[in-house]
Amino acid sequence: MGSGEKRCWLDRSLALLSAALPFGLSLARAASSGQWREDLTAVRDLGLVAVGVGGGLSTALSQALSLLPLGSRTFRTALGSALALALASRLLYEMVRRLLLESARPAPLPGLSLWRKLRGAAAEATSAGATSAPPNVPAAPGAPGGAVSPRLASVVSAIAVLTAALSPTWQREATVGGGAMIATCCALVTLALASTCAEQARHAGRAWIALGALLGATFAESPPAGLAALVASYAMFVARGRGGRPADASVGGPPRRMLGAAAGAAALTAALLLAPLALRPLAPRAWADIGRALTAGSLAALDVASARTTALAAWSHEIGVVSLLIAAVGLSLSLVHPRARWLVAPFLVLLALDTLLPARAAGVLSADPLTPLRSLAVAAIAVGSALGAHAAVRALLHTRVPFSRSGAALLVVFQLTLVALTSEEAGFAADRSEQTAAEVWTDEAYGSLDPGSAILARSPAIAWRVWAARITRGERPDVLVVPIPLLDRGHVAASLLADERKLAPLLRDFALAGEPGEFALSTLADVRPLYVELDPRWSKKLLGHLNVAGIWLEYAPQPLGASDRKLATAQSIVPLRRVLESLSIAAVPDTSTAAVLASTMRGQSDVVSLLGERVVAQSFLERLGELAPQDPFVSGGPSRRAVTGIRQAFIARRPVRRR
Repeated sequence: MGSGEKRCWLDRSLALLSAALPFGLSLARAASSGQWREDLTAVRDLGLVAVGVGGGLSTALSQALSLLPLGSRTFRTALGSALALALASRLLYEMVRRLLLESARPAPLPGLSLWRKLRGAAAEATSAGATSAPPNVPAAPGAPGGAVSPRLASVVSAIAVLTAALSPTWQREATVGGGAMIATCCALVTLALASTCAEQARHAGRAWIALGALLGATFAESPPAGLAALVASYAMFVARGRGGRPADASVGGPPRRMLGAAAGAAALTAALLLAPLALRPLAPRAWADIGRALTAGSLAALDVASARTTALAAWSHEIGVVSLLIAAVGLSLSLVHPRARWLVAPFLVLLALDTLLPARAAGVLSADPLTPLRSLAVAAIAVGSALGAHAAVRALLHTRVPFSRSGAALLVVFQLTLVALTSEEAGFAADRSEQTAAEVWTDEAYGSLDPGSAILARSPAIAWRVWAARITRGERPDVLVVPIPLLDRGHVAASLLADERKLAPLLRDFALAGEPGEFALSTLADVRPLYVELDPRWSKKLLGHLNVAGIWLEYAPQPLGASDRKLATAQSIVPLRRVLESLSIAAVPDTSTAAVLASTMRGQSDVVSLLGERVVAQSFLERLGELAPQDPFVSGGPSRRAVTGIRQAFIARRPVRRR
């Protein structure tokens, strides 16, 4: 810690509260059933499938927690993220508290010498004019020669940590397994250890080796988080060498052998954690060998995530500009303070990295690889807000004007309201304990299929959802999943052909033309019940084989008539109604399942419209209005009928490509 003061009961209580409260809330909001958001990480961590570079720590943690007889496997993996949140909050509390104490201690600032002389003269005049004063009264906080208040620093630090830990960004990642919270925690641990190495550059050999190992582990978990931790640590060392304490000027930099040992430890740790990527394709789950080049970015086919925005823009929109200005003032004051400059430098670097590489505000079906940078940037803004509030409170307490103490108390209360604001927003956006619509969708779309069926999935999100259900619940291993976007990844095509020889014409069509032919689909449908997702590029000849079958479109070996479709369409409403009911009764909106179901119903409406069943298509659009009221095709009133008529006329006149 480096402060050297005796820790009081208030400090210990607030340190415990800053870790226990976020952990308890994230555990209460943790997902107990399958979620679209964590399907890729579930397949990677629990199924031991090689998916990109990353997840080295979360895989080991998920496998260890899966042995606990506590809830479902989904909840056990989410428990790891909640534990990482608690550790990150505890470390952030110590870092913020030390930064506040260092920034409050007097230091020789060149530009403020005149101001210090005026303050000293005012203090002498006040003490000379006082009639009687107790000899044992300490000086005001922040006064020249006065003691720094550790209790005020503890209170402000706890408020800052709770503001970040209870924010939607942190809570959203701490309630699902394999989220960005593990990488965020590793980055904060790296920064905490880097401060120790910066203070004892030549006398911390073990600390340097541990720092290298942590950097390697962070990179193995998330390459963006590892690079951010490396750049932030380097900024800390540079700021420490240029503006450190005068007594530390003789310490110098670390020897080259320490740097070499740290680099070796980083490479060895990263290699050990990433070594299973070379062995995972040898696992018995060949059906999911999708190659190492695939990342979470390929899930963007159905993702309705918001635009990429910086943490500064999100903070000003959700919390307000006033808090952002307080944070800017606090970071600026600490940057010119020699004692606090090297401690605040890594947070400024993290904020700059998020500004240069912004992440999505909230991915619906996938996790943005840059989410750890967003979490670290939120922590940096919270640190700056604490610095600004702490400096303002100390200035108010030192100013001898009426109601100065009341103003200081109100400023602390204002900071406390930020905790309530962020916690309320997170309770609406990150509560996954009652989101069961994804499981209902899985039961209706996957669990109710005919034995030995085949699924032709066009979107990667559907394939991940099916694979995650197979791994976490052991569901339907007899169903053959053909992920169209992943056929050229790894050994997917070879493993599918080994399971079903009738797939050869279909795989050949995809390899040559990029889309299936009528003969290939009919050949597969002759041996297995075939269910597909709509592809807008299909010709009308292929659409003539389709029939609405609940969540899916069933492909028949022969073309179907209008009477067959009407009977099947009436029966297919039941699975859709069940998913709609699960979405309507949920206390927290499940935007992921709603987005997938809306896309499915829109595709089914297009199919039946192209085949001439416009009345049936209109019934799908009416149900679609329950999911996407902002869609122009499902808006109410006369505009809906007008737009629908134009749409039907356009579909009727649309030229159909012949094959």
